[in-house]
Amino acid sequence: MHIFDAQIAAITPATPSIHALRLAIPDAGFRFLPGQWVDLSVEIDGTTHTSGYSITTSPIHQGEIELAIKASARHPVARWVHERAAVGDRVRVSQGQGPFVYLPEMSDNVVLIGGGVGVTPLLSIFRHVRDAHLATRAHLLYSVSDSREILFRDELDTAARTHDNLHVSITVTQPDPAWHGLTGRIDPVKLHALDVPDDTLYYLCGPKGMVEDMSTLLHDLGVPMNRIIFEKWW
Repeated sequence: MHIFDAQIAAITPATPSIHALRLAIPDAGFRFLPGQWVDLSVEIDGTTHTSGYSITTSPIHQGEIELAIKASARHPVARWVHERAAVGDRVRVSQGQGPFVYLPEMSDNVVLIGGGVGVTPLLSIFRHVRDAHLATRAHLLYSVSDSREILFRDELDTAARTHDNLHVSITVTQPDPAWHGLTGRIDPVKLHALDVPDDTLYYLCGPKGMVEDMSTLLHDLGVPMNRIIFEKWW
């Protein structure tokens, strides 16, 4: 597998528990498709540690990628990103990997169902539809437990407001008094409200149990399994 040198161009707290890591990758041979992930390798105290993370950006922007990495005391790379990483640090990344991808010839309609930090590969697809000016109708249905953990909330709101083919529905399972949007888990009512055609592709990514629950729910609603694409990280 081809490995590429990269450098941290920016590191930003995106939510209380997630840092957005922007990496500059000067090698023109680096490629990925919307929805794919990379192995990120960092050297910590003389030892190389590697973890896989989904890319959140569109491949239309060459020369850089963004990863959204949740804090974790158990995972050395995540801990390094949150506690020690700095702009200018050098890291290494693999080529884009995985079959969880969207290409415009696959369908004119997609529903992107994400839970928590599992929304990251779906953001890549959503942003690609926007940035490449695709005619695809993309519905992002995004569930979080805490409204403070919504990734890129302002950007998503702006995209839905300014693009007729982009739609965003965010639901909070443990809402605070300041949250005035949808509440509770993703259910048949929220899915029916999307009002999408039969040829829609459904992309699922989220915490353990969510993918299975959503697959079963969609199948029970009449969606054939060959129109359900999912990614698991466990």
